[in-house]
Amino acid sequence: MIGKGGGSPPPWSPLGSALAAFHDRGEDVVVTVRNDFGQTEEMPASFFFRTEEAFEEWESVALRQCGPRVLDIGAGVGAHALVLQARGHEVTALDLIPEAVRIMRERGVEDAREGTLFELRPLNVYSTVILLMNGSMIAETLAGLDRLLAVATAVLEPQGTLILDSTDLRDAADDDEGLESEDADPYIGELHYQLSVGEQVGDVFPQLFVDPDTLDRRVRLAGWDMEVIWSGPGGRYLARLLRSAASVIDDTAGQDGAFSETLA
Repeated sequence: MIGKGGGSPPPWSPLGSALAAFHDRGEDVVVTVRNDFGQTEEMPASFFFRTEEAFEEWESVALRQCGPRVLDIGAGVGAHALVLQARGHEVTALDLIPEAVRIMRERGVEDAREGTLFELRPLNVYSTVILLMNGSMIAETLAGLDRLLAVATAVLEPQGTLILDSTDLRDAADDDEGLESEDADPYIGELHYQLSVGEQVGDVFPQLFVDPDTLDRRVRLAGWDMEVIWSGPGGRYLARLLRSAASVIDDTAGQDGAFSETLA
């Protein structure tokens, strides 16, 4: 059951403490994950440090989709970034947890940055943006997903791709009429989470799990095409998003117009 915030540490601070404990002292601390949908989960800090040999199938599929310049959002301690970097990709690894960013740098990630996609300034420089480990969660809400897609458009090359995974919660939902619809209030995938390590309890924070049908409708409205490239048990799936040809042409025309006005 989710507790109230009210003076709790920042949402991700328990995870940051657990990551630091494992990296700095070898203590495999357990992170307790509570949400308002399913059962409480427990994740050992060592899970975030797994190597490529321990990746699940969907992770391998996702990394094979990456172009030469990759933005890894929510990179954690660099599990995916290090593999891509070793394969010759140029990787920017982004995470909002200070301890995670420090650890990434110490593990050898060459471009590890603290922050969020919404604070990133380079424009149209990445071939691929990846949001993995239920990467849709970073959007927080359906409205946040629309915002995320708009910002991703700005950092990707015109033919760039966005790779993300999520979980379809509709099959696990109660049979309440309309609960699975994106028009429902609240939408079934708009959840609240809370992390804790021992006595350290973080504040409650929102997370988004989006079903593939809703994702497809949202991305098409934002000028993207979507393809599910992997699906597995429990509603898990991996999607590849590509800017639609029409939206790329519109962007190019707009850029040409702006350039002409500059010359004038």
